[in-house]
This record gives sequence, C-alpha cells and structure tokens, in this order.
Amino acid sequence: MYKNLIWRVLVGICFAVPMGLLATAVVHAGTPQQAVQAQECVDCHESIQTSWATSPHGQAFSDAVFQEAWEAQGKPQACLPCHTTGFDEATGTYESEGVDCTTCHYPVSVNHPDMVIMPTDISSRRCGECHIDTYADWQNSTHSQENLACIRCHNPHTSEIKKSSAQELCQTCHEDESHMFGDTTHAQEGVLCTDCHLTISETQMGEGHGKRSHTFTVDIATCSECHAQEMHVPTDHALLPGELQTAGMVQPPTDSATVSAQPNPVSPYSFVALAALVGMGFGMVLAPWLRNWYRQASF
Repeated sequence: MYKNLIWRVLVGICFAVPMGLLATAVVHAGTPQQAVQAQECVDCHESIQTSWATSPHGQAFSDAVFQEAWEAQGKPQACLPCHTTGFDEATGTYESEGVDCTTCHYPVSVNHPDMVIMPTDISSRRCGECHIDTYADWQNSTHSQENLACIRCHNPHTSEIKKSSAQELCQTCHEDESHMFGDTTHAQEGVLCTDCHLTISETQMGEGHGKRSHTFTVDIATCSECHAQEMHVPTDHALLPGELQTAGMVQPPTDSATVSAQPNPVSPYSFVALAALVGMGFGMVLAPWLRNWYRQASF
C-alpha cells in the first residue's frame, strides 16, 4: 500500500515540476522588465500622443499656472505624485513630467505591441487618486450609483468632454428630460443643464481641485442665485421652494456614497502553484497505468 502511494507521489512530482516551470515562464513573459517611456508610444499612437501632449494631463507639470503656484509654495513634493509620472518620494525623482501613458496603461508587457492587449485602468477610482474633490463629489452622485465612470463623459487623452458641448453630452443619456426642458422658461432664457447641475466650485483653482461640483444635484442655493427675489417676494408666477422640489427642479442631496472597493491584486505565482498542483494530480492518476505499461514493456 505504501509502495503504491510513494510511487504515485513520485510520478506526481515528475509531472508537477515541468508544469510549474512552464507556468513560471509564462508569468515572467508577461512581466515588464523595464520602465516604458511615453515617447515610445508615439511610434504607433501618433494622433493620440499629439492630443495628449497639449492636454492638461500632458501639461500637468509644465503648465504656467501650476509652476507659478508651485514655486510660490516653495515647490513642495506633495504636488509631484499627481503632476509627474513615477514619482519616488524617497529620492524626490520622477520618470517623466506630466501625466503620461503609463499612469493608466500599466504594467506594459515586454512583448507589446506583438501582443496587442494593453492593461488599462479606466476606473473612476484611478482618476480620484489625483482629482480628489471631484471624485468625492461624484461618489455622492446618481452617476456613481449607476456606475457611470469618468470616461463615460471625459476623453482621458484630451481631458475634454466627448461631445462638442456639455448640453449635447447630457442629452445623449437624458433624452426625455432634454425634450421637456426645451419647452421651459429656463430654456427660453438660455439656461443650460450645466448652469444648475454643474455649479462652479468655491475651491480655488491651482490647488489640484476641480472647477465644477460633480454631485449633479440642484440645491436651494443654486436656485437662489437667480430666483432670490421670487423666493422672498412671492408673485403670481413665482414658485416657492417646496414647489420647486415638487416640480423636480431640486434634488435633495444624498448622504450615502457608493464606493467601489479596490480589488486585491492576485499574485501571478498563485497560477504557478495551481499548475504544479494540477500536474501533481495528473501524475498521481496516471501512476498505476505507467507502472503497468513499464512492466509490460520490460517483458
């Protein structure tokens, strides 16, 4: 009995070792061996690189407004993780100026472009690592609850919205609201969706914060900017605050936030262990058959 068990284990090891080595080779083949510079991407992606180079992401470090504010504060290193790529806090060095390709496309395999697939982090969480305030606003929005990520509206290469105007962009999803809005007094007065749903933030620019609030809610303060007179001196055509909410013009702010948990990365060597275990099991199953074959071949 023990001899059979030992024989099965030995044969299993004979299968496990080569399968483990093969899995290790596959893992290392897809692992980057050296840092890839954004300039290398231009050989194949010239149009994308051209639009990126002049975008806020490409100019995140060289932008005159940032440089002036940065120098005025004594050039703190706290700004560099978002305004450079590959910043090393220990040495104070970075791989490149601005937010380049490898910020979102990483790790780059050494056999790219032969292997076309490129790892890309398109999550709003990735954007939120630098756009902290905007990401916090978005988490409290209906867009977040519906899993509408930043790239649904924004082109990450140009940092612009994906339509010619914000009004047109909103209409791509909110068709019914846009149709009814066209017959309202607001529309006749030239009021746009963004005038109420993307209000200007009170946070000063130049500190790494967004210009507009991204909760997309309309509160009483937004209405009062234009309708303060009607709110305090009712007229025949004025809507009271309660009526505004009934009419759907005010959306109560929500206190809940939908936060997508960042998945824990799986070690590639877990696949090596799995391959070795599969090989072990395969060998142990075949062990009796191999013994019989060996005995028959010997005679």
